[in-house]
Amino acid sequence: MSGEDAWRELKRRYVDSWEPTERDIDWLTTLVAKLKMGGRWFLPAVGVTFEKVGPNHLRLESIETDKPFEALIIIEKTKKVGERAGIRVDVEAAADHILLDLRKLSKMGT
Repeated sequence: MSGEDAWRELKRRYVDSWEPTERDIDWLTTLVAKLKMGGRWFLPAVGVTFEKVGPNHLRLESIETDKPFEALIIIEKTKKVGERAGIRVDVEAAADHILLDLRKLSKMGT
């Protein structure tokens, strides 16, 4: 199975059938409204950072993680919440950089 196939399967399993709650939508709407232009939203559990680039527009800025699949699932869920909330969430080829902590990943396999 290729990496792309694996990602499709993970997305199908963990994102496609998931639906955001009204609380999720309200939370993201409030966050984006309070962020200043150029402000950043960092999700420390998965090492993902979004930047506010417009009034209702977030852009994936970076991913620095030892949990790549969890990070990608959270990014896709954020995108889905944004769609429901009328907030544009750019993720495709948008990150300035992606850093995987291979030291932590290699310890997981031992």
